[in-house]
Amino acid sequence: MGPTGPAGSGAPAVDCTHDGDGKTTLAFVNGCAKPVTFQGSDITGVTLAPGTFACVDLGSDVEVLNSKRYWGFSGLDPGAEHHSLAEFTFNTDFHDFDWYNISYVDAFNLPLQIVPIARPKCDTLTCARDWLSVCPPVGRYEDANGEVVACVSPDRNDPGSPVAQLFETCDDGYAWSGDDQNGSDPSPVRACAAEDFRVVFCPEARP
Repeated sequence: MGPTGPAGSGAPAVDCTHDGDGKTTLAFVNGCAKPVTFQGSDITGVTLAPGTFACVDLGSDVEVLNSKRYWGFSGLDPGAEHHSLAEFTFNTDFHDFDWYNISYVDAFNLPLQIVPIARPKCDTLTCARDWLSVCPPVGRYEDANGEVVACVSPDRNDPGSPVAQLFETCDDGYAWSGDDQNGSDPSPVRACAAEDFRVVFCPEARP
C-alpha cells in the first residue's frame, strides 16, 4: 500500500506502476472516506484505508488476459451481482489494445474511475456520482441494519427500468446489457494500447 498524496490533492500519489517494465499492472486507489476492500476474478481481496492504494501485477504485457473483472466494497460484502465492476481484456491481438469499461449492468455500490497510466491520448472513464441515496425503491438492496449498500438492476436487459435510467446519467458506464448497441449514447467500451491502469473507488468528479 502506498502513502497519500500531497495535502489537499484529493488523491493518493500512485507510484507503484512502472511503464515499460513488461508487466500488466493495476493500481487500486481508495478515494472514499471509508476503508474499501477490492477483489477480482483473478486476485484475492485487500483492504485499503482512505487515501491509499495498492498495485497488483496481473501478468506480462504481451499475454492475452481475457474477461477480467474487479470490484470493491466498504464494510460487509454485498455479494455477487451487487457490485460496480471495472472490466478489462488485456493485450489483445488487435493492435495490442486493452479493452476496458465500467459496468453497472447488474448493480452499483461504489463510484468508479478507470485511468490508463502514461497514455494521455487514451480515454479516462469516470462515473463519480454516488447513486445509493437516490436509488429507486425497486433497486434498493439493504444490509441487516436497513442501510442501502447496493442499487441493483431489476432486469439487466431492460433499458427502461428506473435503475437503468438512473445509471444512464453517466455516459462512461454500462447502464444495461445492450448499452453499447442501442441509442445515441457513446459506447461505454474503450480501447487503448496501454500497459498499466488505475482503478479508483470514489473518484473526484471531472470538471
